[in-house]
Amino acid sequence: MNYDPLSQIIAKRDEHIAGHEALRAKEPFVSQSKRLQRLTDGAVFGLQSIWRMSSRCQSICGELLTFRYFDDTIQSVVAIWSLSKEGLFTPAKREMRYLLESCAKHVYVDLKQMGKPLTEKLAFLGTDVPSSSVSFADDFRLYVFSDDENKEFMDGIRNMYSSLCKYVHRSPEQIDEALRLLQRGVSPGFETAQDVKSFGRELAQLYDLILVMHFNALGMGLAGDVFTHFLDGLEKWPYHKTKFVKVLSSYFDYKHERQAR
Repeated sequence: MNYDPLSQIIAKRDEHIAGHEALRAKEPFVSQSKRLQRLTDGAVFGLQSIWRMSSRCQSICGELLTFRYFDDTIQSVVAIWSLSKEGLFTPAKREMRYLLESCAKHVYVDLKQMGKPLTEKLAFLGTDVPSSSVSFADDFRLYVFSDDENKEFMDGIRNMYSSLCKYVHRSPEQIDEALRLLQRGVSPGFETAQDVKSFGRELAQLYDLILVMHFNALGMGLAGDVFTHFLDGLEKWPYHKTKFVKVLSSYFDYKHERQAR
């Protein structure tokens, strides 16, 4: 009998692929994958609702970095979804880092330079905002949040940014994680249900931060309208219960639309 190592390798690969396809079709993998879809759909709906409300005012839609470059934000959300649904979590986390940094910088500049034209905001971004860090969070103040809530939010930005940077710059932590996954038989595209669950937890935390920042760029008057006109009627919107969106939403409990329910 001829020994054909290549055929054995191919057969083993095909067996591995078939096993993973069977895993993806079963619980709890199916539920965790659906959660990723809900988190993505919910983020897109929330962000687009905010953008639609911004279009009521040209000085917001046309002169704020957050909304003038809104397509870039949605592009990142779509990229994260496209990568994560294929089990490519490391490149997805690189995109998550970019999304967090870009949105935080846009909103920070918009709030610090409120009322100034887009050209001046771009100049401020180039001269007064660090190019590769979120150290400006020390000087980042959100509307309506208490001092403690604001500090906790900024700590959330810093902590998530630090965590995601491990997937951008080669680091011992990144290599150790990759080796641990290989020891478990997990390579890119062969994720487990627990991997999907863990990624979903990080994704929910990221979009919680992103949504709150966009609400702040919009301003509290219009932000309240987004909640009462678009979001309050969606009981299953996943961000009603996330940490910081929930805090921000509670500020609008005084509104007539909520009091009348």
